Amino acid sequence: MLVIRDTRKSTSVFGSINHERHIMFKPAQIILLGYITVILLGSLILMLPAMTAPGKDLTFIDAVFTSTSAICVTGLTVVDTATFFSFWGQIVILVLIQCGGLGYMTLTTLIAIGLGRRIEYRDRLALKETFSLETPGGVVRFTLNVLKYTFTIEGAGIVLLLLGFYGKYPFPKAFFAAIFHSISAFCNAGFSVFSNNLEDYVQSPLISLTICSLIILGGIGFMVLKEIFDRNRTLSLHSKVAIRVTILLLLIGTVFIFLFEKNNPDTLGNFTISGKILSSFFQAVTPRTAGYNTIKIGLMRPISLFLVMFLMFIGASPGGTGGGIKTTTFALLLGIVKGVAQEKNRVEYFHRRIPSEIIYRATAQTILPFFLVFIVTMIIMSYQPGNPIHVLFEVISAFGTVGLSTGITPTLFSLSKFLLVIMMYYGKV
Repeated sequence: MLVIRDTRKSTSVFGSINHERHIMFKPAQIILLGYITVILLGSLILMLPAMTAPGKDLTFIDAVFTSTSAICVTGLTVVDTATFFSFWGQIVILVLIQCGGLGYMTLTTLIAIGLGRRIEYRDRLALKETFSLETPGGVVRFTLNVLKYTFTIEGAGIVLLLLGFYGKYPFPKAFFAAIFHSISAFCNAGFSVFSNNLEDYVQSPLISLTICSLIILGGIGFMVLKEIFDRNRTLSLHSKVAIRVTILLLLIGTVFIFLFEKNNPDTLGNFTISGKILSSFFQAVTPRTAGYNTIKIGLMRPISLFLVMFLMFIGASPGGTGGGIKTTTFALLLGIVKGVAQEKNRVEYFHRRIPSEIIYRATAQTILPFFLVFIVTMIIMSYQPGNPIHVLFEVISAFGTVGLSTGITPTLFSLSKFLLVIMMYYGKV
C-alpha cells in the first residue's frame, strides 16, 4: 500500500529494523495468514444450517466466495444476501465486513486492551502495516482513534438511514437495515439486505447522500480522517494528495456518467434533472470502492462501464477501507506524465520532490494488477460464455474490492468464482 511521505520525517523508520529481525513472522505475513484464517472460518460458519434460509444450502465454493467478499469488503455476491441467508447468516456477514473494514488486527487489539493485555511489538508492526503508518510508535493510540472515528461515523449513518428506511419497513427491519447498510457503506463493502440493492431509493437524497458520505469517509483513509478531525494539525502531503484526487475523480465521474447516461431510458433517462445529477453522483462515488447501486449496472452504456472500471481500478486511498491501486498511486502516475511532458527528471507535489523509490513502487503497483486483471479476464473468457466487457467488469470489481456487478457473477462457473476469490484477496492485501 503506497503512502506518500515527507522524506524529511522518515528517518525514524530505521530505528525499528533491529527489532523486526527477531520476529518469526513478518507483519505482512501475519496479515496475509490472518485473512486466510478468517476467510476459512467465515466460510465454515456460513455453511451451518442456521445461517441460511429454510430450504437453502450453501456450497463450499459459494461459502468461500461470500466470506472472501465480506472480509475483503468487496460486495460481489453469488446468492441473494436478502433472501438466501437467515438473520444470523446476515449477522455473520456483517461481522466479517466490520472485521475486514477495520482490519482484523484492529479488532484483535480492541479485545486485548479490553482484557488488559499488553500489545506485543509484533502486533504493533502488523497494525502499522494495516494502516500504512510510518512507524509503530503510537500505533495503539492511533488504533483507538480509528475505532472512535469508525463507531461515531457509523452511528451517525445508522440514525440518518433509519429516518429513510422507517415508514417503508417496520421499525425492527428498518433498524437492522440501517445498521447493516451503515457499516457496509463505511467499510466500502456494498452488501445489502435488499434484493435490488438500493434501487428503490434512487430518488431519495437522504439515503443516497448518507450512503455516499459514509463511502467517502471510509475510503479517504484513517490517516486523513485523523488529520481532518485534529484541528491543530496541518494536513500532510499524503492527505492533501488523497483529498484532491478524491474530489477530482468524483467530479469526473459525476459529469461523465451524467453525460453518457442522461438519455438512456434503462438508467437515468426517465429521471428529472436533479434526479439525474443525484444518481450520477451516487454512481461516481460507489466505484470508490463500495459497490452499491441505485440503477442497474448491466444496463449502462459500454462507455459508462469503461468509465466505472477506470474508477474501480483506481479505488480508494491508503489506510482506508477500500481497494484499488489507490488515489496516491494514481496521483504519482499523473506526476510522472507531467514530468515527462515538461522534460523534468523528477516528480514534485506541493513543492516537495517525491523519492525515486516511491515512484518505482507506484509504477509496479499499477503494472502488476493491470497484467493480473488481463490474465484472469482472458482465462475466464476462454471457457465462460458471456459478454467480454461484463467479464472484465467483474474482474476489475473483484480486484478493486468494489462489488459492483453487471449481474453475471451468480452464473459463473466454479473456477471463475475461485479466480475472483483470488482477485478479491489480492486486492485486499
